Amino acid sequence: MGNLYIGLLHFPIKNRRGEIVATALTSLDVHDIARTSHTYGVATYFVVTPLPSQQDIAWKIVGFWTEGEEAEQRSRRGEALEIIHVAADLDETVQIISEAEGQRPLLVGTSARTADANYAKYIPYEELTTKILQSHCPIYILFGTGWGMSEELIATCDFLLPPIRPDALFNHLSVRAAVAITLDRLLGDQNQ
Repeated sequence: MGNLYIGLLHFPIKNRRGEIVATALTSLDVHDIARTSHTYGVATYFVVTPLPSQQDIAWKIVGFWTEGEEAEQRSRRGEALEIIHVAADLDETVQIISEAEGQRPLLVGTSARTADANYAKYIPYEELTTKILQSHCPIYILFGTGWGMSEELIATCDFLLPPIRPDALFNHLSVRAAVAITLDRLLGDQNQ
């Protein structure tokens, strides 16, 4: 699955009032998304934030499990966190993937809100699974924090995955859960 990448974006993100902000990262998102990503064969999990203080926090979390006392105890968590790369913006991550793969990745956005999505860009989960398994093109799935990615960011995506529970009365999954559900829908039966 070496062509699959995940990005957790903290900018440009909407807050509850619809304003564009940079959101704070959480240690649980850094840690748990790395474990899920590694389980499903993701090549690199990018934590993307323009804020140097937030980048430092992310690297400290990674370092605790990959370089600190826990690493000396051969923690499996450290193995998962080794796939993390902290970056300042989406362009930096696209450049890293492009250089590693020899081509630009397909950007696949996610959103819990159907109102944000351009329906023409929707790609069914099954079709994206086929691209991941049969194409040599790198696939980069983007997840937003806060109240979701900005419309401008979504517009840069080549494809959009349909929302996980678009008609639910309560549709506010944690991003950790959304990543896990998305990866399982795409690859859950492929590794058995």
